[in-house]
Amino acid sequence: MKKIFALTALAVLCGLAGCSAISSDDSRSDASENKIKNISAVDDSIADKVAYTLEIIHVNDVHSYIDPVGVTLRTDKGMVRVKAGGPEAIKSVIDSRKKLNPDVLVISAGDQITGNAANYDIYHGKADAALHGMYGTDFYVLGNHEFDHGGKGIATYVSYMKELSPKSVLINSDLTVGPDSPVTDTGVPEYFREVGGRTVALYGVTAGDKIHASSSPDPDMKFADTVSTINALTAKNKDKASIHILVSHQGVIADRAHSSLLNDVDIIVGGDSHSLCGKFSKYGLKGECTYPMTRENASGHKICVVQANEYGKIVGDLKVSFDAEGNVLKCEGSPFMPLWPDTAYMKKVADPADDTPENAAAAVKGLIDDPESTFIEARNNRTAAEAMEPYRNEIKQHYKYLGQAPQDLCSTRFPTDDCVVKNEVNPYGSESCRVFGMAYLDGTDAQIFLSNSGGYRVDVEKGDFTEASLLGVAPFSNDLAILDIKGSVFVDTLNQVIRYVGQDPAARDGGTPCGYGFTYSVDMNAKNPVTRVTVTDASGRDVEIDPKRTYRIMTNSFLLQGKDGYRNLKRQKIIRKIGVDSDVMRRYLAGHDSLPVLPDNSRTISEFKDRE
Repeated sequence: MKKIFALTALAVLCGLAGCSAISSDDSRSDASENKIKNISAVDDSIADKVAYTLEIIHVNDVHSYIDPVGVTLRTDKGMVRVKAGGPEAIKSVIDSRKKLNPDVLVISAGDQITGNAANYDIYHGKADAALHGMYGTDFYVLGNHEFDHGGKGIATYVSYMKELSPKSVLINSDLTVGPDSPVTDTGVPEYFREVGGRTVALYGVTAGDKIHASSSPDPDMKFADTVSTINALTAKNKDKASIHILVSHQGVIADRAHSSLLNDVDIIVGGDSHSLCGKFSKYGLKGECTYPMTRENASGHKICVVQANEYGKIVGDLKVSFDAEGNVLKCEGSPFMPLWPDTAYMKKVADPADDTPENAAAAVKGLIDDPESTFIEARNNRTAAEAMEPYRNEIKQHYKYLGQAPQDLCSTRFPTDDCVVKNEVNPYGSESCRVFGMAYLDGTDAQIFLSNSGGYRVDVEKGDFTEASLLGVAPFSNDLAILDIKGSVFVDTLNQVIRYVGQDPAARDGGTPCGYGFTYSVDMNAKNPVTRVTVTDASGRDVEIDPKRTYRIMTNSFLLQGKDGYRNLKRQKIIRKIGVDSDVMRRYLAGHDSLPVLPDNSRTISEFKDRE
């Protein structure tokens, strides 16, 4: 099950402290250097069979984050909050590996843009293209969020990539557009690259079904079937290339399923599900998959499958060994998470005397020195800092103080997701969505706020809540609207959505219903998985929903298009609109100077039973 490895709203941009303030030391610990160098080590058990090795550095689902982001980790000194990843750290890993292996390929597996409105709403992909140009990204694919603004949004982003990252090749094997589309360059369906004397063929696919269900594609955009399309291309190119790589933005469940159906693909570099792959449970993070995953393709040969989490916190480094026939011998590598020890602070400690920056930094360095971990010490990189500086300076203008966040809030989606800010599982639904719903409902006649949990992207951390915080939590600028709905239709909608999410929770969990003024129970084994629904009455009591009664609810324009599985809402009549969600929140904070306080034991999902 996918775990949303969320960052906090207070840590969405390193410019709050200034990226140069993170560290002025370009050195890296011996433990970190050894971990990076060890990728080049030869496995003695297959050394006599290895004819060739290929190395790929990859990211996915960066979502317009151009700074390190916050994570909470379990250490021997207690829970520690620390910044991870970011352009400087990733660029330094790329540079270190390229010094040891100039043939490294750098790949982005989609959703590079949107998700952080403080960046995207200003630059519309320009800053993200500059990021790829600085990385030296070789290949990229479109993710579902590249379709959020239709063909015009894609055309804008691709034009920036051509300008600022001209060596990056857009690979697209499944998308076609009509003759009048603003997208005049959809990329190439296949690309051949000579790497170390071998011909490597690359292909790219995105999440067509999810794009239609959860994004805003133009009517003339169509997506071909993945398995038949890629099998046809690899069969055609069998004599042209000895290695076949599929760059996929379809989620780890789909990638694993497709791996056994693809005839000649050797490697799948994936994205979309934000999957945390690797050995992280020791540190309080619940991973979804191993890194790398080794499976068997339809021809009976090994195939390597990888993904690198989200927001630039992790940079994947995959090494694949091949025999003389071009078959995979072994999949190896590391999902490196670069940490910035100087940014650490204690989150939970038994003894208040231990709550010092020195202890926090030491705890983080202990994680880095742990030979079992894939944590490395983040390193500054002047090239990256200079490339991002003009964009960061402009984004800093959005740090206006709006009010206080009186408590930590989880922005988890599916009930089995980890809440990273609290370092615990949160099975009760998105707390951020609940609190935002309380604010949205204030002063209206609506009783219920209903939303999709994917609209609330990051955790909220107690403290100052700024404009950048707001745009990190709710980046999509959806209109809020009020409508009347029968209790029976409301329950049917919840069932409809949970069934939709349940088909692929790793990729569709953003549809999970959240909000305020109602609760629901879920049994994923039942035909109708929503087993009980209550609404909050005027006295604050939760009472069984009345199927025949009409309830006044508030929801957003995205769901009113029937997106994320909310097909019923597309047929509902809007009574009135109350404004863009971020504007409504600004007005609320202007009058209250604080987010609402979430009551103890407040929950949207009252009970959850997973599939048996």
